[in-house]
Amino acid sequence: MQMKHIAIIALLVMMAVVISGCSGTVTPTPTPTPVPASQYPMTVYDYYNETATIASEPQRIVSLSAANTETLFALGLSSKIVGIDDNSDYPAETKDVVHLGGFATLNYEKIVSLNPDLIVVQDIVGGKTAPRLREMGFQVIEVKNTNMTMVRKNIELLGKVTNTVQNATTLIADMDRKIAGVSAKMAGLNESQKPTVLLLTGFVASKSQIYPYGNGTYGDELLTLTGGKNAASDVIMYAVISNEAIVKADPDYIVIPVDGKMCTESDYNYFKNGSAPWMKDLKAVKNGKVVRVDGTLFLRAGPRLPDAGLALARAIHPELFQ
Repeated sequence: MQMKHIAIIALLVMMAVVISGCSGTVTPTPTPTPVPASQYPMTVYDYYNETATIASEPQRIVSLSAANTETLFALGLSSKIVGIDDNSDYPAETKDVVHLGGFATLNYEKIVSLNPDLIVVQDIVGGKTAPRLREMGFQVIEVKNTNMTMVRKNIELLGKVTNTVQNATTLIADMDRKIAGVSAKMAGLNESQKPTVLLLTGFVASKSQIYPYGNGTYGDELLTLTGGKNAASDVIMYAVISNEAIVKADPDYIVIPVDGKMCTESDYNYFKNGSAPWMKDLKAVKNGKVVRVDGTLFLRAGPRLPDAGLALARAIHPELFQ
């Protein structure tokens, strides 16, 4: 349980994993569109204003976060991805790529053996990792995906450095089309029809620490998009929310994104059954509105955020999808 606590703190503190009419739809993998080689060498700045100089079109890419891996595959770069972290398990082709360890257990020797010409890191694993990789002579781009604007910018940046600009433009347009679809579905709701929702991003049962999507996160944006009111709107980013604050908000829904790591099936049942005394009188518990959703959609802020939005919309407005 201690390891789970460490993983949650790493993800929630440093990270700060919409939408079509059918769930689980995956856009066909595009093919990179050639552009003049004169674009290289190029020097780019990542989120932390660190520079990476890309000598030529990357041919050997390492991705050290599941969100980045999904983005790179969606850009049509499957044949160029030579290594990924152990949390990267989507799309299915990831099973055939060399795995390099988890956030705290990266195998640097294996990374060196892959001879990558580009390494893409996310802030949840960045820490000492990104500087160490730069010191080893690798070109590293570190991104942050706290909100949907950042997600779009990350896709644009990765499209630029990998010579897949057109694919990035198409991918973002497809995401925005899906987002618009959900927004249109919610357009007829008035304020009284918008439920208060506690959307979790992590839970440490041993310490009774509840982490919601607070103000300024893409989870908060998804709640607004899908016709909900954030019960954790007073929480900044991914800070712990107190039991007292939840009781005061008394949410109509509690949504648990279950991924087996940040939130498990046991965690979901803990909330669903109102296992702690302070939960017993919560509206969401009494009315059977503690809802389980696919956590991998929510915890990987990348191309599948539209699907997360759709899942959330279905969870809190089932009447609109009958």
